[in-house]
Amino acid sequence: MLNFSSPTLKVSISGLRGVFPDDLNAGNLPQLLEAFSRTLPPGDIAIARDNRPTGQAFLSIAAGVFASLGRNVHNLGLLPTPGIKAYTKMNNLAGAVMVSASHNPVVYNGLKFIRSEGFFFDEELNNQFLRNLSSPNFSWGNPKSIGTIYDKTKEAIDLYIQSILNSTGMFHSGLCVAIDPVGSCAIGSAPALLQKLGARVVTIHGQETNYFPRPPEPTADALSDLSEAVRNNNCNIGFAFDPDADRLSIVDENGNPLGEEYTLPLALLAALPEREGNVVVNLSTSHLNQFVAEKFGRTLYRSKVGEANVVSDMIAHSAAFGGEGNGGVIDPHIDSFGRDALAGVAWILKLLARENKPLSKIVSTLPSLAMEKSKLALKDPLEIHHLYEKARDVFPDFTANTSDGLHLSATGGLPWIHIRPSNTEPIVRIMAEGATPEETASLIERLK
Repeated sequence: MLNFSSPTLKVSISGLRGVFPDDLNAGNLPQLLEAFSRTLPPGDIAIARDNRPTGQAFLSIAAGVFASLGRNVHNLGLLPTPGIKAYTKMNNLAGAVMVSASHNPVVYNGLKFIRSEGFFFDEELNNQFLRNLSSPNFSWGNPKSIGTIYDKTKEAIDLYIQSILNSTGMFHSGLCVAIDPVGSCAIGSAPALLQKLGARVVTIHGQETNYFPRPPEPTADALSDLSEAVRNNNCNIGFAFDPDADRLSIVDENGNPLGEEYTLPLALLAALPEREGNVVVNLSTSHLNQFVAEKFGRTLYRSKVGEANVVSDMIAHSAAFGGEGNGGVIDPHIDSFGRDALAGVAWILKLLARENKPLSKIVSTLPSLAMEKSKLALKDPLEIHHLYEKARDVFPDFTANTSDGLHLSATGGLPWIHIRPSNTEPIVRIMAEGATPEETASLIERLK
């Protein structure tokens, strides 16, 4: 059984993740997967994984459980999370499970639950899953109803790349691009996409490993090897992925890491001239996106943190584009319709090809804002409510949004500060952004 009191076990509307073997192991995975299967309509299920050392074992367990329950299984192997989502939608499957803990350390693993339309579970489906989990009903069927397991990795990569090109259009970039797939899900699909777009590809960390050759979260501090590859090969740009390739970070032509907050505004600069509609980002995402949205006369809406929440608001507002500031680009015209690093790659390459100028020159047209991200250990969940109260006292003139933790912002949206418990780690995240480093530092100091 799951130990729901474990501080390292995190359950959210997109699934769950925890440490192996304390939280997730071969003993409790069958019950989790059986409850997931009961939550879905009849039909085939797709499974995929990232490169964690427990990934192949977890994937084999998932294949066996679903086949034993009488479902056909499409094993997609090492594939980005947006790739399995697109495959699920394009093949009208009952649902899918991505075996990944995203950017968490290698000792973690997780199950990302995907429904038939290719979206992550919403709150209603997640509650149904939890009810099924609390009332086990193992009906393993009989030998005549065992499902078949199919290897569909190559087909999935091809369909995924085509779904991106159907949205961005085919173009010849003629650029040199360095990539860092961190030995994981993007090692096959990223080079294949870039070659179709006429890029010369330089790859580091391009062989599958059962560890991460750099920190899994593609923050600016983790990209020294990619920066060196860009400089040594005279590349126009460098792209770094997280393990399951739903987040993207960028290095410019000089080898300078931009930070993941620049990924979405650059994609917006590429896509909005071709799209009608507004923009949705989450509450923790940079004000840079509001600047770009207003540049094209669009309204920017802010959702709760989490891909499923952004997607829900994008549908409600018929948004042209959206995403999250952690490098998560969301293009509603792509079948993945969620955070998609390769979608970001294609759109940003299209921007470079269209503008015909160095990336650093394009970035210089954006405001120079300053964001600071920090975290606090959360020993007692009740502590955060005391923190909320104190923060509102410190910033009495700021507008408060309590839909997801506490978000406080000045008139016009800048500066702002966001305090919320993490959905993936036992910590409190604190993010602040101002027009200058001094203004941002002042926000943090006032809060402290």
